[in-house]
Amino acid sequence: MHRADLQRLAWFALFVALVNAADLASTYLVSPDLAAEWNVLERWLGLGWAGLVAAKALGGALAVVAYAFYLARRADCYPAPGADMAAFRRAMAFGDGSLADDARHRLRLLVHLGYFWAAMQPLVLWVAIDNLLLSVGWFFPLRQQTELGYHLLQSAVIGWVAMARFYRANYGLYRALPKRAVARARVRARQTV
Repeated sequence: MHRADLQRLAWFALFVALVNAADLASTYLVSPDLAAEWNVLERWLGLGWAGLVAAKALGGALAVVAYAFYLARRADCYPAPGADMAAFRRAMAFGDGSLADDARHRLRLLVHLGYFWAAMQPLVLWVAIDNLLLSVGWFFPLRQQTELGYHLLQSAVIGWVAMARFYRANYGLYRALPKRAVARARVRARQTV
């Protein structure tokens, strides 16, 4: 992994630790007994504070590992040099259509999931801010109608932004790579899958 990617990963790990700590702190501030907690581990399974802290630690660690995988392997999924944005998106999502590319579908899926899981971490920050706003009586009107609908809306907004950024940012990186680097990454991907 390149030095810039290692720095990016370190900043991301710090961000994940801070937003998860903020979520736990805001949850404690609003509902120290967890009576008003929405998290499924508490609401349905009753795991308490130990379960929430463990879930935050596990989810955060998985996000960092997933992001590291994405950073290390994203170029392996890039199409042959010269693709425009539409062809790039198509190749990133579905491959180039050749039979040899079938083996890379798993890699492509893992790269997407690695980025997506990492990119959903701002949702944790949104939840922490929501907790603080709830503590002073402010809330989004949809939340009063349907708690689940509100959380689905949050996830949809963050997910849409994440995937739009995924394609735009990777296309920028793809265009900046020398053609030799893209070709080497494609060969490496075929050898490791």
